[in-house]
Amino acid sequence: MSSRTDTERFLRVTLDLVVEVTDAASLRETALADLRVRQPDPAEFEEQHDQIVADETGASALRWLISPEAVLGLVDRIEEIDPVEAMLEISESEGALESAEE
Repeated sequence: MSSRTDTERFLRVTLDLVVEVTDAASLRETALADLRVRQPDPAEFEEQHDQIVADETGASALRWLISPEAVLGLVDRIEEIDPVEAMLEISESEGALESAEE
């Protein structure tokens, strides 16, 4: 038997954002600088560093720079909800999103 009340509802919010990387080398350098500032444990540092350096697309750099807290911050001002979890996925795209009108 569920402990949820009839008023509890879970909603999945999906956001698609396409960005154009105009300078992948600078994006990687920005991520590496942020990595050095945050100073994770040595094993994580090495893993993240290697991923950022090896990824020519900039996806690993962007993944490092966008924090889960920032994603949850999109809804922090809404008092009627409690954010449960946030997941971030970054992958290559064919270009801009198609318009819903097309």
